Amino acid sequence: MFQVTDWSLRKREIAAAFRQTTPIPAEADDEFYTDLLHQIGVVSNQDRMLLISFMNDIIMAARRDERPATALETFLDWLRYKQTHEE
Repeated sequence: MFQVTDWSLRKREIAAAFRQTTPIPAEADDEFYTDLLHQIGVVSNQDRMLLISFMNDIIMAARRDERPATALETFLDWLRYKQTHEE
């Protein structure tokens, strides 16, 4: 089992990879999302949980700054669905 510090490092790695990708489309796109996970190296359930945590963080930041977060929320919904239906 990974230590918490390893989880923090892995979350930062996933976040950095996510920030270097193309913007998420406004409409749900299963193929785009699947490719995105491969592109940023999300390969395990733990990685997916860390990405969900990161997505929550950036959605909250967008709301605080009064920026639109619909595309991020749609992607987060898809991630949560995949997490619960592919375990």
